[in-house]
Amino acid sequence: MRISLRFLSVVATLALCVALSRGEHSASMDPIVTTLQPNAEGARLLGRVPVAFVPNVGQWGHHASYVAKFGAMTVFLQDQGWTFTLVERRRGEPDARVGPKAFPMREPNPAPGRGVAVRMSFVGAKTPELIAEQRLPGRHNYFLGNDPSKWRSDVPLYGSVCYRQLYAGVDVRVREQGGHLEYDLMLEPKAQLEPVEVAVEGIERMHLDKEGALVMDTRLGPVRMPAPTTWEEGPSGERSSVPCRYVIRGANRFGFEVTGRRSGWALTVDPGLVYSTFLGGAGDDSAHALALDAQGAATVAGNTLSSDFPTTLGAFDTSYNGGTYGDVFVTRLSPTGSSLVYSTFLGGTGYDYALTMALDSQGVATVAGYTESTNFPTTAGAFDRSFNGGLYGGVYVGDAFVTRFSPTGSSLVYSTFLGGAGDDRATALALDAQGAATVAGITTSPNFPTTPGAFDTSLGGYGDAFVTQLSPTGSILVYSTYLGGTGTFGDYAFALALDAQGAATVAGFTGSTDFPTTPGAFDTSFHGGYGYLDAFVTRLSPTGSSLLYSTFLGGTGDDRAYAVTLDAQGAATVAGWTESTDFPTTPAAFNTSLNGGRDAFVTRLSPTGSSLLYSTFLGGVGDEFATALALDAQGAATVAGLTFSANFPTTPGAFDRSYNGGYNDAFVTRLSPTGSSLVYSTYLGGFFGSRPFALALDAQGAATVAGDTVSTDFPTTPGAFDAVHNGRSDAFVTHLDMLPAGVFVFGRSSPGCTGSLTISVTSMPHIGNAKFALTCGNARPFTLGVCALTAQRYSSPIPVLGGVELWVDPTLLYMPQMAVSNGLGASEVSLPVPSNPALTGGRLFAQFFWVGPTAPPPCPPFGWSASNALELVVQP
Repeated sequence: MRISLRFLSVVATLALCVALSRGEHSASMDPIVTTLQPNAEGARLLGRVPVAFVPNVGQWGHHASYVAKFGAMTVFLQDQGWTFTLVERRRGEPDARVGPKAFPMREPNPAPGRGVAVRMSFVGAKTPELIAEQRLPGRHNYFLGNDPSKWRSDVPLYGSVCYRQLYAGVDVRVREQGGHLEYDLMLEPKAQLEPVEVAVEGIERMHLDKEGALVMDTRLGPVRMPAPTTWEEGPSGERSSVPCRYVIRGANRFGFEVTGRRSGWALTVDPGLVYSTFLGGAGDDSAHALALDAQGAATVAGNTLSSDFPTTLGAFDTSYNGGTYGDVFVTRLSPTGSSLVYSTFLGGTGYDYALTMALDSQGVATVAGYTESTNFPTTAGAFDRSFNGGLYGGVYVGDAFVTRFSPTGSSLVYSTFLGGAGDDRATALALDAQGAATVAGITTSPNFPTTPGAFDTSLGGYGDAFVTQLSPTGSILVYSTYLGGTGTFGDYAFALALDAQGAATVAGFTGSTDFPTTPGAFDTSFHGGYGYLDAFVTRLSPTGSSLLYSTFLGGTGDDRAYAVTLDAQGAATVAGWTESTDFPTTPAAFNTSLNGGRDAFVTRLSPTGSSLLYSTFLGGVGDEFATALALDAQGAATVAGLTFSANFPTTPGAFDRSYNGGYNDAFVTRLSPTGSSLVYSTYLGGFFGSRPFALALDAQGAATVAGDTVSTDFPTTPGAFDAVHNGRSDAFVTHLDMLPAGVFVFGRSSPGCTGSLTISVTSMPHIGNAKFALTCGNARPFTLGVCALTAQRYSSPIPVLGGVELWVDPTLLYMPQMAVSNGLGASEVSLPVPSNPALTGGRLFAQFFWVGPTAPPPCPPFGWSASNALELVVQP
């Protein structure tokens, strides 16, 4: 059995940093810590240690066996427990404004303040053996003072330390997870949990909050340990959630209680991270684009300044070309994030940057972006093999590029420049069913290539957006048009999506009062005022010759759209950020008031662009910027971005509900299909900045996010490709299951008419949750079905109804719940959880079954289809 516990500092207006990072401590600090202080030089060296456990082989004059420095604490591992120290530091102020093309991060410039130390020890424990685990790359040398006998060299680094047999049959593993100190209680099948008790010294008081977290109040503020959420693992590898809670046993002691533990089953925590990995080398690396193939494998693209960026044998280009300017990288990870399928450089000797990417049905990657390299690689027969940029208006400018790789990343199918004499950047890309790439971006070129009959063949003001469709071979332009007005602040396209007919919907922002709009559109008037921009959403005809609709979107402040996606009915959902208090929202939306200086927004337009289906703010008291967006099978929008708010809205049972940032965190949030509530919302990050730029959902609705981070403590997972931060800034790729605590997906869907049928939930199944419901997506619109609720699951499916896989036991069936799909093929079945604590730990298994038409394909020949399945465990 395993129980995992995490520490989170929640000190308002203060950033907690390590007392030893400057070799200082408070005279009023708990005396136990004064015996643990290394000398000043040792403290300085400790401050350079990465997030790792370093054995004390005599380089420090105290009795701790291992020392680890986290972004928010230093931990000293001793027999039967550990001590952690904190000191307050005041943060530096963030930048006053954030520009349209960058989200700058400034590391804090703190000043030291008061310190505090907390000692945690296991009551009645044995003297255990401490075993270092997970050897990390690198070694440290300590040459302290002028006595060589006290010098230590080749000191190894470890990812975790295990206390073996702390109690009979109980091990404790101490490790880092997501920048926080975390420890796992691991119990053998017959070991007892009741004797495990922790005594705490150095705190003012201890209590449980309404979410079941253990809060230890210190003179600097509270340190919070979120409620442990756990699963059992059976002999055959099947998993099942089990509730676990803290039990306070005195003024400064606590223990643990697990409900419904089964004999012979191991227990582990559900962290919500399927995998999370760094990606990079010794230089700066940033991922700006992401797509998933049918197996869920992530392909990411971005920019690297690392000559040692990881590449693979046989890839198109394994040598760094960029010098001080940087190269594009394109990397495909395995579905588990544990290895590289292929990884290649792409670029010339100038500045090269990938900003967007898409995969076709075979998983072939097409990448687009910006290059200043005259020798950027192009292919024979491509539309344009000559660099068009150079000096323009006294400034060196570049071209857009579009490049398609072979399925293995070993060669180029085509690669072309795209641009004119000015500055040209491809920022968004989508593929149609034939593999033709439609690209949107920004141009200041009066001679940007356009096609006869296109909507607009003349450059407007300072710069225009452009929309260009290439042939599947990249050899000709199917259509190419400018899009913009005559404003001096320009028009910027940052997002693009294609409908089933190949019509491009483009989103971005504009400073042009005469940006083209259409009669009957939601908003045909510019609101931004001088120096402020409005978002826009524009749908072109499939041939690029006319506008189907075009609308402004914004208020009297700055409003900028960075992401757009379409549902099955053609309704566009847009995300970005706004500083307008009068940004248009809808009455039943999740949040109708601006919360800080800038908020993210998520807005869904009607299919004709004439009205808002919903529109909501999303944020806290700081600034928020939404950068990426995707829709699941239920039509629910998942949005990613960055937040500077310690009170950004999160949901119970999410991966991380506490703000980590000394400067900012990433966030990942799923709204309900109507935009009226949050289904799931979490922070994602470490102590310093993390910026997500790309997001994709798999068939089950799990989210993969990519971006960059300067946080060495950004959360990674065991077995991930790279768990060690490599340079000042690394790319990251993180896969979240987007399921709250107490919810586990298993099995697989049988095929339906519109794709895999996916089952999910609206919230965490906790005691008293009257709004809890099950959801299913990708059913045939307006179809009858049933949600089967049973007391038992199958570890292997039972085939029924001519090919449907049954994952739940019908012999233990509760009353079935009828389901009806809506026009999007989504359904919601209410399953309120009573306010009865005795239900804690109760299990339920669920699967949807749908009556549908028979063949022709893709409809099943037997007329029935079924979703995958869920296990639900009632949480306290």
